[in-house]
Amino acid sequence: MKKIIIPVAAIAIVGLVAPKFTGSAINEGLDNFIASVNSAPGYKATIESRETSWFSSSAVVKVGIDPAMFADLGLSDSDMENFENLSAKVNVTAQHGPFLSLNGLGLGLSAWKAEVDESVFREFLTYAEDEKFYSVKGGVNLFGSASFEDKMPSFTVISEDNDGEEIAVSGWNGQGTLSSSNASYSGLTESVKLVAEGVTFEIKAITLESKIEGDWMAAMRSEFYDSVGQFGIESISFDMPMMDTNVKLDNLLIDVLTEKSEDGKLMDIDMDYSIKSIDMPDFSGRDLLIKSEINNIEQAFAKAYQEASAKPAQMEQAMAEIIETKLLPQLQASPEFNITEMSGKVGEGNFSGMFMGKVTGVDALPQPIDDPAFWASKAVVDSKLKLDKAMALWLGQQVVTSQIQSNPNAAGMTDEEIKAVAAQQVDGMIEMFTQQGMITVTADGEYEMTFTMQDGQAVLNGNPIPLPF
Repeated sequence: MKKIIIPVAAIAIVGLVAPKFTGSAINEGLDNFIASVNSAPGYKATIESRETSWFSSSAVVKVGIDPAMFADLGLSDSDMENFENLSAKVNVTAQHGPFLSLNGLGLGLSAWKAEVDESVFREFLTYAEDEKFYSVKGGVNLFGSASFEDKMPSFTVISEDNDGEEIAVSGWNGQGTLSSSNASYSGLTESVKLVAEGVTFEIKAITLESKIEGDWMAAMRSEFYDSVGQFGIESISFDMPMMDTNVKLDNLLIDVLTEKSEDGKLMDIDMDYSIKSIDMPDFSGRDLLIKSEINNIEQAFAKAYQEASAKPAQMEQAMAEIIETKLLPQLQASPEFNITEMSGKVGEGNFSGMFMGKVTGVDALPQPIDDPAFWASKAVVDSKLKLDKAMALWLGQQVVTSQIQSNPNAAGMTDEEIKAVAAQQVDGMIEMFTQQGMITVTADGEYEMTFTMQDGQAVLNGNPIPLPF
């Protein structure tokens, strides 16, 4: 009998005592969340009320835009009131485990949900009466890991003038996980559509996926973190028949990776952009790709710049302070901007290339700060661009067309006449650039340009070139 009573008693103790500790953890987490929001530039959050009992907790949280970031823009009182009203009340309810029923029967440390008020944005948007504009629910399992789901309903924007304009969004559905070692999130909006007089604009399948390794609150505190993420759009279409304009883009992907240094003071960011196809008047592209890197970002510099960006009216003064106090440590970290790969097909032509650039060896800032000779001596550049003949002709024609259009003597020419003249001149222009050494022709008939610079010495296609300073 004792062998049965002891585990039953232990379960009873956990069932009675654990909820109180879990409730304390929920409230502590809520306080930490509020502090993180308030530390992020441009946002503010307050807890308007809170109740805690043995088996449950509840709170009303007000989250909004901080009007202080617009205080120096010289806006009227009525405009400032609009920013004051850009907030929402979030009703938070939590149930303390281990026995849970708030989001369905189960075992865990807690279950919770947060919903904005039913009235939020109804003066601007139309959505189902039985829906909240935003809600999220989740729970913490017995091992301390959390999972959650959030959603927004389908909605349309209310037209002020009843002019037939309609903006419709299919809503949002997302899900994520949180633990002491990582966080992940994914979400989907199926469509966004705008229909107005003579214009149709539609985006299909907006997706977001992200994962943060380590302390997931670091991002909200403007600290560096390790992460991977992807933003995708299946298609974008824009149609304006009256202007004979139609644009179609398929499969846009943006992949982002961040990696901090061991001491957390520096971070590298990789951003890759790809488009499967894009078609518009006078332009078509296929398999377009750009892989870029920004390396050795210094945390104090990045945080100061983020804070300055949240106050546009004070940006000039803030940037002066950043240059004076934060720029040198950033430069001493040898920042880099690289395009490790770019390629694609435009029309019938193909291109590929790369660009590697960094600033190194800076011990002190120059006076004046914009001394070009100083920056040239500290810059290291290695770049290459390769075009096949079809691509070179297309690009050359765009350059010649632009030159003709900017010539006042060509004001009476039609687009077709300008294109015809450009087509006649482009071969001569490419030949001239080749003779001048600005581009070279490879053995397989492709056009290539290489440019390097180090220690203030510039080299174009293997030939030293003088700098204008």
